[in-house]
Amino acid sequence: MVGSMKKTVIYVRRSLNEVKQKTSIDYQISTCREYAEKQDWLVHEVLNEGEKSARSTELEERKEIRRLMNEVRSGFIERIIVFKRDRISRRADQYMEFVELLRTHKVSMHFAGDNEPQMFDGVVGDFIELLFGAISEHEANNINQRLIESRVAKVREGEWGGGRPSKFYHIEEGGKDGKLEKKLMITIENKEIIKKIYEFVANGDFKTVKEANIALKRKWKFNRDLDLNEFIPKELHKGWMTATFEDIGFIRSKAVNNRLKAVKDDLWNAANEKLRNMENAFIDKEIFTEKPKLEEILFCRHCKSPLKAKALKGYYFCPNHTLGLRVSIKLLDNEIIKAVHSRITTHVAKNKNEIITYVTQELITPLEKEHSRNETALEDAQERLQKMTSVCIGNPSKYITDDEKKKFLKAYVDEYKTCYKKLKSTKMELEENRERFKSSLTKMLPFPTIQSLSNYKQKELLRFFIKRIEVNSDFRVDIEYRTDMNK
Repeated sequence: MVGSMKKTVIYVRRSLNEVKQKTSIDYQISTCREYAEKQDWLVHEVLNEGEKSARSTELEERKEIRRLMNEVRSGFIERIIVFKRDRISRRADQYMEFVELLRTHKVSMHFAGDNEPQMFDGVVGDFIELLFGAISEHEANNINQRLIESRVAKVREGEWGGGRPSKFYHIEEGGKDGKLEKKLMITIENKEIIKKIYEFVANGDFKTVKEANIALKRKWKFNRDLDLNEFIPKELHKGWMTATFEDIGFIRSKAVNNRLKAVKDDLWNAANEKLRNMENAFIDKEIFTEKPKLEEILFCRHCKSPLKAKALKGYYFCPNHTLGLRVSIKLLDNEIIKAVHSRITTHVAKNKNEIITYVTQELITPLEKEHSRNETALEDAQERLQKMTSVCIGNPSKYITDDEKKKFLKAYVDEYKTCYKKLKSTKMELEENRERFKSSLTKMLPFPTIQSLSNYKQKELLRFFIKRIEVNSDFRVDIEYRTDMNK
C-alpha cells in the first residue's frame, strides 16, 4: 500500500475453557502489548479469535485469522504479534502455509511469549520454522491422544464421548466434588418423536430415500433438516453408544444404555431393512483425486517446460510437445519422496549430534544474549551499590543512624536484587530450554517418514530440498537438489 500506514496487529487465541490458564486471552493480550511497547510499536488492532481449536479447524474456518490473512494479501499489515507459534496453528502444514503468506507479502511476525525464539530467515530459517511447526503439532497430537483415550473409555461405558449431540439428544452438565461432568440425555417427548420416525419408515412404501425424506418433511415440519439416510442407521437410537476415532476405528459400547434408548430392536431392524431396499440409499458421494506434490519443480527433459498435473486422471503431462509424456502422479511422487527421505535420513544419521548442536544453538542464542545483558546489568548495579556504600561510609555526619543509611541505599539495593533475580531466572531458563530443545530434536531425529506427514508438509519439504526435477519419455528422472547436505 503506497502512501498508507500499515498496521501492527495482535492475534490471540485459546483452545481450552480454563480462564486462569497461563495462555488465557487476557494474558496473551497484555504480554503482546508489553512486547509492542518495548519495541515502540503502536498496536492498531487486537484480533481475538476466542476459543478455537488450532488443530481440528482449517485456517479459513477461523474468522479472525481469515480476516488477518485477507488483510495481509491486501497489503494492510506490516507486522503481527502473537504469544507463541502454536497460537497460529498446532498443525505444521497450516503454520508453514501462514508463514509462506507472510513472507510473500513481506509481513513480519513476532512472538511475545517467554522463551519463544523469534522467526528465522533464509533457507535454514525455513527448515527451523518447519521444525517448530512439527514440534507444536507433536505436542498437540499428544494432547489429542490423551483426549481420545478418555473419550474412548466413555464410549465403551455407554456414555457420550464428545462432539455434537445427535438430533433430539442434548447435553446436561453436572458433577460432584467440584468435578464437571457432561452427560448425553434425551427427553421422553423426543424419544417418542424418534419412535414415530422409525414407524413412519418401517410402515411406509417409498421407492427412493428422496421420496421418503420429502414425505417426512411434509408430515412433520420440525424434521426439515433430517436425512433418513443418516438418521435411521444410528445405533444410538436403540441404546448403543458408537464412535469412530482416527487410528482406532469404529467402537461400540459394551452394553445398551437404556437412558438413551428410544426404539426397540425389532422396530430399528424393520426401518433399516426398508431403508436398504430404497434406491439411492447409502450413496458414497466422496470423490478421490490424486494430490500432486511436485508441481512447480517438475520439468520435461526434452523441452524444459514445467509439467502440469491432471489430478482427476492421476498423471503429470507435458503440453508442449507430441511425445506423449505422461507420468503417474502417485508413482512419481512416491519415488521422489523415497529419494529425498533416503538423502535426509542418511545425512541425519551421519551428522545427528552436529545437527542437534547447531539447531539448539540457533534457538538458544536469544536467551544467551538476554543472559549476557543481565550479567552486565548486575555488574553495573553492584558497582553503583558499592560506590554509594562508600559515599555513605565516607559521610558519617550526614548518615548517622542505620535507618538513614538504609534509606539512602534502598534504591541501589533494590536495583541489585532485581538484577540478581533476572539473572538467576534467565540462567534457569537457558539451561531448561537448552535441554528441552535437545530433547525435542533428539525425538524428531532421525526424520519421520515423509509419507507420514500431511500433503502440504510433504510439498514444503520437497521444495526445501529440491530445486528441479527433469523427467523424459523413458521415465528417467534427474533430481537437482537445492542445498548441499554436507554444508
